Amino acid sequence: MAYHSLLRKVITLQRKVKLIPPSSAILVAFSGGIDSSSLAVALQRLKEPLKIKRLALLHINHLLRGEESYRDENFARSFAQKYSLGLFVERVDVPSLAKKRGGNIEATAREERYRLFEEVRKREGFDLVATAHHLGDLVETIILWLTRGTGLEGLLGFEPMEGNIIRPFYLATRQEIEDFAKKQALEWVEDSTNYDLSFVRNRIRHRVVPELKAINPNLEESVLRMREILKEENELLKKLLQTALLKVKEEGREGFLKLEPALQRRVVMKLYGVKNFKEVSRIINRIKKGDTI
Repeated sequence: MAYHSLLRKVITLQRKVKLIPPSSAILVAFSGGIDSSSLAVALQRLKEPLKIKRLALLHINHLLRGEESYRDENFARSFAQKYSLGLFVERVDVPSLAKKRGGNIEATAREERYRLFEEVRKREGFDLVATAHHLGDLVETIILWLTRGTGLEGLLGFEPMEGNIIRPFYLATRQEIEDFAKKQALEWVEDSTNYDLSFVRNRIRHRVVPELKAINPNLEESVLRMREILKEENELLKKLLQTALLKVKEEGREGFLKLEPALQRRVVMKLYGVKNFKEVSRIINRIKKGDTI
């Protein structure tokens, strides 16, 4: 059987990192957009080759966009029926929660989304939750962290598998997803907020990335190669960190001061649980002035 390039990318990722163990029950995070609609159908097409035991959808209504939120929920129901997939629907009042917690809506929506992923996964007996994050999302995440100022960890973006969350489209581009959806004659719904440029990620997606792709049409593949190199170097630094921690444990402040700046930063991040670069620098300066670790 000749597979579409999107499906081949999923199979390649599976061979590379063993994303889906045999006989897994997978819950697809389903918004109703083109990405999650394509993911649901792609995994259904690959159910036998990937030895997927059970496949169902999870739709979370964040109650953010009035009637559009219920339109998406109804679409999820019709999509699940059309493709003979199980469906779980959860509603969460994100605007009220964000106001109560004093946080922003984007962050609250993400927190609640991942909380419900795990809650429904456990409750309904699924092994994994599959999200439709793809190579374009990885590029946007890395650019976002770059603009905020970050070390190696931020430049790695996200992994194809984190805990019980898997990202089968990790190696796929948005263009491949769109082509697959077209050839499968898929239907999906558009989230109107995807074009709202008041959201930072949307500005990156619609303004920054097109400019970068005009310079390098193979931007996604180039960023992926860069990430692989940085990941290998990060693994080396993790090993060096273990040696550095032993040195600090044995020699205290004096041992810390003998370390290279890169390792000093990592020791502080590990021991103090701090990731913000400015805070890390402040702690290092205090230690240099006489503070004990």
